[in-house]
Formats: sequence, C-alpha cells, structure tokens
Amino acid sequence: MLNKIIGLKSSNLPRIVAIMLLLVIFGISIWRISILPLWGWWPLVMLLSFWSVLILFFFPKEAEKRKWLGAASLSGVMLGLGFPPSPLTWIVAFAWIPLLDVENGIFQKKDKVSPSQIFFYAFHAFIIWNIIATFWVTNTAFIAGIIANFLNAFLMTTVVVIIHFVGRRLPVRWFFVIFISFWISFEYIHHHWDLLWPWLTLGNALAEYPWAVQWYEYTGTFGGSLWILLLNVVGYSMIQRWLHAKPLRVGLYVGLFFIPILFSLTLWFTTKPGDAKPVSVTIVQPNFEPHYEKFTIPERTQLKRFLELSRQSVDSLSSYLVFPETSFEGVQINGNVDNPVVDLFQHFIDSFPQLHLVAGITSYRILKRNELENTNFRIHISPREDTTYWDVQNSAIQLSSGTKDLQVYFKSKLVPGPEMFPFKAVLFFLKPIIVSLGGSYEGLTEQPERSVFKGGPLNVGPIICYESIFGEYTGGYVKNGATAFFIVTNDGWWDNTPGHIQHLKLGALRAIEHRRPIARSANTGISCFIDIRGQIHQATQYGVAAAIKGEIIPETRITLYTRFGDLIAKGMVLFSILTLSMFAYQMVRRK
Repeated sequence: MLNKIIGLKSSNLPRIVAIMLLLVIFGISIWRISILPLWGWWPLVMLLSFWSVLILFFFPKEAEKRKWLGAASLSGVMLGLGFPPSPLTWIVAFAWIPLLDVENGIFQKKDKVSPSQIFFYAFHAFIIWNIIATFWVTNTAFIAGIIANFLNAFLMTTVVVIIHFVGRRLPVRWFFVIFISFWISFEYIHHHWDLLWPWLTLGNALAEYPWAVQWYEYTGTFGGSLWILLLNVVGYSMIQRWLHAKPLRVGLYVGLFFIPILFSLTLWFTTKPGDAKPVSVTIVQPNFEPHYEKFTIPERTQLKRFLELSRQSVDSLSSYLVFPETSFEGVQINGNVDNPVVDLFQHFIDSFPQLHLVAGITSYRILKRNELENTNFRIHISPREDTTYWDVQNSAIQLSSGTKDLQVYFKSKLVPGPEMFPFKAVLFFLKPIIVSLGGSYEGLTEQPERSVFKGGPLNVGPIICYESIFGEYTGGYVKNGATAFFIVTNDGWWDNTPGHIQHLKLGALRAIEHRRPIARSANTGISCFIDIRGQIHQATQYGVAAAIKGEIIPETRITLYTRFGDLIAKGMVLFSILTLSMFAYQMVRRK
C-alpha cells in the first residue's frame, strides 16, 4: 500500500538509498570546503558524489544501456587512475577498450550513426577521467576549476562524437585509423590554441615510470599517446577476434607492449651525462602558501627568508642560485628605475665572485605609444587626464655577480583565465565575469622566441611553471643554445594533492626529450634536480622551506625530438584534415 502511495518500487530502493547516501557525502564535502582554508582532497569527494547523483537520477532502465554505462565508467576510472602519481600507469594500455566497445555496441544496435548516444556515454567517461586526474584545479579557483574539468570533458567528448560520425560512414578498416589520428590531432591542438590544456595528453601518463619512456628523445609525448592508443586498438581487436573464434594474434600485442619498453631500458642504462665540468647550483624553496601568505605577508619577511636560505648553501664555488616563480613583485624592467629588491640581491650575489641568480618575478613596463605593438597593454588615465600605458609579465630574470646586466624572459605559454583571456576578440562581453573570477582580461605580455640566459658556465633555458608541460616549446630553448633547464614554479595553489606531483613528473619528461639536466625551484611543492634520464634527485618535501645544493653537467647534444619536434602529431593533423576534406566532399556529392 505504501509503495503505491509514494510510487516506490522495490527495484528502485537500492538506487534511492545510494542517491541519499551520496547526497549526504556531497553535503559533507561542501561543508568542509566552506570552513577549511585549504581544501585538499575534498573537491574530489564533492565532484564525484555530485556526478554520481546525477547519473543515478538518469540511470537507464534497459539492461544494455546499463552495461554501456558501466563500461564507460570503467574507462573513465582507468584513465583517471592511469595518471601520476598513481602506480597503476599500465592500465592505460587497455583503458579505452570498454569505451570502444560502447561505441561499437551503439553502432551495431542502431545500425546507424548515433552521435547523441555516443555523447552521453563518452561525456560520462571523460568527466570521471578529468575529476580523478585533475580535481585539484578546483583548489586554485572553485568555480573556474569546476568549469575547467567539465569543459575539457566536453571537448574530449566532441572529438569522440566526430570520430563516430565520420568513422562509421567510411569503410570499417578506416575506423581505428581515424580514431587514433583524430585523438592525437586534438591533443596537438590542445597545445596551441587559446584554451590550451595539454595536461591529460595520453603520453603524459607514462611520466610515472621514466625508465619505460626513454625513447621520448625520438618521439616526444605524442609517441607515448600513439603507443597507448595502438595498444588499446590491438587489445580491442583481440577481444573481438576471441568472441568470433578467430586467431588472437597475441604475439602482436606482446611485441607492441614490450619492444618499446626493452628499447627504453637499453637507453636507460646506456645514456650518460657529457664530459663537461659540473656546475654548482643552489635551489631555494621559500615555502610561502600562495592563497594566504605569499601575496599578503610583508615583503621584508619574505626577503629575510630568501636570504637566510641562500646563505645556508651558497659559497665561493657556487655558480647559480635559483629562486621560484613570482619571487618578487612589481619590478619595473625598463627605464632608469632602480628596484630595492633587485638591488638587495645584486648586492648579495656581488659577494660571490662567480654567482648568478635566476629568479621568477612579476614585472611591468611603462610604455610609449610607439611601443604598444605586440603587447597586452593596459591604460591608466589620471585625474589630470594624463594617459599612461603599461603592461605586465610573468618573468624570469638573471642577475650576475659584478655586473648590472639584467637578462629577462617573459612567460609565453599562459594559463587560460588567470594569465590570458581566451578568444578575447570574440568574447569581450565576458570581461566582468572573468575579472570577478580572478582572471586577467588584458592578459600578460608574451614573447615570440625563447630566451636563453648566458654569461655563466651554463646557458640557462628559463622555464616558467605551466611551460614545463610543453615538449616542442621547450625545445626552442635548446635550439637557442640552452645547455640546462631551470624550472621556476609555484605549485602551492593546488594544496597537498596530486597536482604538484603531476607537474613535477610531467616536467621531468622534458629532460628525456631534450637530454637536458633540470634544476627545479618551487615556491612550495617539490624542488629538486632532474638528470637527463628524467630521474629526480634531492626532492624536497611539500610545505617545507629548504635549500638544496647539487651539480649540473651542461649538455650540448641534440636529440631527434629537439630537431624535428612533434612530427607524429603534425602528421596526424595533416591526415585528419585530408580525411575531413574527403569526407565533406563525399557528403556534398551524395546530396
């Protein structure tokens, strides 16, 4: 009787109980986020519980659709758990198989192309992937972080829908070729457009085990993406052959899996540093929490810690001292204006005969009207109606002992939102929203070429934070003469979550691709040295102020990847463009 009154069926009871439980978990996570100054892992709990409730509300009745939902969920979980710092990296070798089976099942069931069905299941899989792997973005800015996760999942889903729409209208043998080429083309575009977010490039998943991907010096991370996709396609083909009682071709899959690893192990044990003289480098991790300390506590307090940590490790034999991203703010880098902070540290390094300081700063310039080209300038009009033009940069500088020569580099791979406004010419009407979310409408000024700091025993390629996940981009430093990379970053925005570990390990891939040693200075996060095999040394602890001292051997070798860059991805983009052009031509002819 009660069941009839409330419309409750016994078969729905477990789902309703699960929804209620998840709503409680969601409420607890929201409460914790509202009262805690730093949120840690709570955004993961919040996002997963929220999405699970939505899915349970629209849980399909048909058994086959439930099977597809389960398979899509499995793909999302495996893709998410395949990224650092999870030790389960190798599940990415078959993480796509359940989703590929969903796509094939929908096509076979409908006997026609069904983009809407594909969209639902693919979006579900990619939401799970993005939440598990990059939930920590929410710790930087709550709303913007949520948008980033869902928008990236939407873009991934759009690619899969296009693959389904095009691939299923061409001969069957072309489907997997289109799948691989279109996906890698998407990853490449994600390195180069205004919404650039290459973090979840499949080849990045293998950063957890650098000994397995030494061949990135030939292919870069897109070689890793190609390998992972091939393993999934061949694995799925094997399952289909088994279901149809055909020979499995196990040898093909085993060879495809193990030959690159064996080749990598050969490189791992045979790749040695060069014969150049080692250079003494000191790295400082000042550990100022960025949300509440870094940009609020007095500058004098910060300078004191920088000096104390520097004095602990610098001596007369030291060649380089490395400070993290945005160590100092408001530094004018043009005109005849002396900056007290720069003068202070110039005086400090002048006490050591061969010392160079490489530091990240927030800089600005006062510009004349004829200097506005290629800048993201801002305008200030005084009460007296005087107009001042100026721009802002996230910069790296090098100061050298005994000279006033200031070398400067402007960060040029900018984070969408905080550092640049995507598609500003089209979306100008969103300026108030961007500003309210803490973003920058004008954006920071970039530069077209990579600068290399010279004048010491190293030619330093200064890589600023986000730039360290761009392989071909960092090769520009090497082409301009860099013999070592210095990464300056601030990874405390994400709290003590996998974010700062992922950033470290993705940056270590640059050492493999270009065979350049790395000194990495994080405001807080992990500071360390990275050798040319991508192996991490002297890693500091998260949330601890520290200074570490080590040696770097300058490198001049040029790898195949440095020379030719992302050839694999560019080839896939070309193939994808030709395929879409031919497809469009055929569609027009049919009509």
